[in-house]
Amino acid sequence: MPASGGFAFAVAAVTACGAALAQTDIEAIDRGVLVPALRLSFDIAPRVEGPATPHTGHGIEIGFTGATGKDGQSIGPGEAPVIFGGRAFAGPVDLLHEFDFRYAEIAYRYRHFFGKGQFGIEALGGLGWAELDFTTSSPLGSAHDKLSTGGLVAAFGIVWKFLPATSLQSRVTLFGSGKVEGVTGAARLDVHVAHAVARNIALRGGLVGWGFDSIRAADDDTSSLNSRISAGFSGLSLGLDVAF
Repeated sequence: MPASGGFAFAVAAVTACGAALAQTDIEAIDRGVLVPALRLSFDIAPRVEGPATPHTGHGIEIGFTGATGKDGQSIGPGEAPVIFGGRAFAGPVDLLHEFDFRYAEIAYRYRHFFGKGQFGIEALGGLGWAELDFTTSSPLGSAHDKLSTGGLVAAFGIVWKFLPATSLQSRVTLFGSGKVEGVTGAARLDVHVAHAVARNIALRGGLVGWGFDSIRAADDDTSSLNSRISAGFSGLSLGLDVAF
């Protein structure tokens, strides 16, 4: 085969391979969902009479949250297919994505209040676990997979205690697994009003937004990856805090 012919053949092979691997990302954002949350906290030092009221000190937090969401996505003619769960969804097609997202964390927390104790900041670091139960369906069929990963958690927040037992709290939380499959990363922004109804109990209500990415090899074959999932949800959050 002439050199020029061999070069043309190689270019054609690479191009065909790239076309075969081309994929469209899965995008699913649900707004207006209800997000329940449970938070357990344990003061390390100092130990105070009313631990449910934010105060300066060191502690441990354990949190659980999650939500169910869904969203649609259209793949036009000529676009790269969505590949998920060993199935290719080629356009033109309308897809429905449905997901359950669950998240848990355990973290060291430090809070510091300034002046008369009305304004404070907090920083957290620890371990987290995220699970995404995801289904993609079209008129011709569906595919389902469950992705879960452990990783590191870091967070920073601001607290305004505008009444003795009531505070406005905002927090940014980042989760990263350090892996190339599963739930590879997540971010959360929440703004809550919290009120201590008893020495050890506080109720929270406010707004929260989550975003997360997931990648996983189809059938555990790293040469055949699912489409990247870029998903999230936002809405009203209701929380229960139990402090010791």
